[in-house]
Amino acid sequence: MTSLSRALTIRLSLLGIVLLTAFIGAVIAFALITEDPAALRNDVTSQIIQQSVRQPAGNALQVEKTAGLLQIERDSPGLWYLVSDGRSVVEYAPELRPGLPIDIRLDGPTIAAQMRVGGDNALAFDVVENDGNRFIVATGGGLPGWDRILGYSLRSLAWPALAISVVFGLLIAGAIAMSVSYISERLHSAAEAAARIDPKAPRGLLPTEETPAELMPLTTALNAALDQIAGNMETQRRFMNNVAHELRTPLTVMRGRVDALPNDQMRLALTTDISRLTTIVSSMLQLARLHSSELPFEPLQLNAIARAVLADLAPLILDNGADVALEEEGERRALIEANEPTVRAAIANLVDNALRHAKAKSTIMVKVIDGAVIEVADDGIGIAASDRPQMTEPFNRMSPNSTGAGLGLTIVRDIMAAHGGTLTILGRPGGGTVMRLVFPPQETRA
Repeated sequence: MTSLSRALTIRLSLLGIVLLTAFIGAVIAFALITEDPAALRNDVTSQIIQQSVRQPAGNALQVEKTAGLLQIERDSPGLWYLVSDGRSVVEYAPELRPGLPIDIRLDGPTIAAQMRVGGDNALAFDVVENDGNRFIVATGGGLPGWDRILGYSLRSLAWPALAISVVFGLLIAGAIAMSVSYISERLHSAAEAAARIDPKAPRGLLPTEETPAELMPLTTALNAALDQIAGNMETQRRFMNNVAHELRTPLTVMRGRVDALPNDQMRLALTTDISRLTTIVSSMLQLARLHSSELPFEPLQLNAIARAVLADLAPLILDNGADVALEEEGERRALIEANEPTVRAAIANLVDNALRHAKAKSTIMVKVIDGAVIEVADDGIGIAASDRPQMTEPFNRMSPNSTGAGLGLTIVRDIMAAHGGTLTILGRPGGGTVMRLVFPPQETRA
């Protein structure tokens, strides 16, 4: 997954490195272009000579023939230099040296100093302090290569460049932090707005007032897509509602005509088919109503609703030759924020589903836990774990011989979603299925 913050940080960091490198290069180029070439060459030559000076304790001043010094002596036919600590003098090519323009007493209070003279008789004159010792280096006519000149320039700019790099790095880091914070804040605001969109009416609600121009095409496209999805959902809901309403009257007429048939076997078969169609139509109407309006919620006791539903279903339970056991565990008077008709419908659907799949003359177990969780368990063949996610899809029946509409668990799932709760399908030790409804506590329902 690509991180916008990481990508922005990398790009700004690379930009900072490029700008800093360009700045240092520009400074070096400016120095090389504007400074007198002879003075620059003598500067580098003086540095090479200074690195070659040795001052052993109690011994005379020495100039070691280092590789750099030997190289510049070979490459510079007009080179001369003089090194002195006031007691001893080391001189190279004195016949080429012009008269020095300054006389400095090395045993006095003279401080470290530099003097550069350009033109035809360019020379460099340095007073160097080194470990409490003082010596002078005068030179001219040196012809160091551009590699040495460039190296000297880079070394002389090292500390200023480091200081500039630290300051520049802090500025870049601050800019990165502010930019990432700004982008993250805007994306977080958009994500919060998206999370508040009602799944049943996903109209384009992503904010556009404070959206950055770079994100505006994405926000506009998402809003348009949400509007289109909402329109399609509304069309589908109207279609289902209209179809269900249009089918109810013909089914009622058909049921009356079937009841008048003299053939008992045919009447029974047709009555079964019509009952199934009627169940499907009623379920479709229930789904359409569930999705078409906002449900009114009020504080309710789940324990009381469960007892009332089982009392209403008592005739159906007896007709199926089954029994129901209600177990109330934990707090019985706890309240949930719920819509009573839909909660009753959800529990009734689960009990009816358990009756359809339980063994003959078995007991359906209904358990209410802490007034917010209800479980309905049967001892049927159970549902494989791999098949459970598909059981709440519309028109999904456990077997082709099932007389249900395949919409019961879909309705329960959507009822729980409207309440901010969950429907979970679990296996039962020893065989069977447990349907668990979990309602959020009263004060936390969104």
